[in-house]
Amino acid sequence: MDTEMKEMFGMILVKLDSLDLIVKTLDQKVTKNSLEIESIQSNIKIIAEVQKAHMDQNERDHEKIFTLIDQEIGLHTIILKNLSSDVRRIEEDQQTLEREVLDIKRKIG
Repeated sequence: MDTEMKEMFGMILVKLDSLDLIVKTLDQKVTKNSLEIESIQSNIKIIAEVQKAHMDQNERDHEKIFTLIDQEIGLHTIILKNLSSDVRRIEEDQQTLEREVLDIKRKIG
């Protein structure tokens, strides 16, 4: 082999070593990125689970609120019916008393 060929062969070996180092560096970066992606996926999964738990709790709380509101409305409805009935009886009693007062006034003179 002549000197020129040896130099070219040497340059090729240097370039191959350089390429090998680049490939190893890229492989390390890919491995690091893969680990980071797995970590991100895990974090996203945790966030989704927490969000789902909050949504479920929120839904349960709303159902409790709606139940309480329905109970209160039912209670108010019963109270209003009773009050309405009481007012009606009072009005009837008042009319009866007014008639009796008129009768007494007529009898007295």
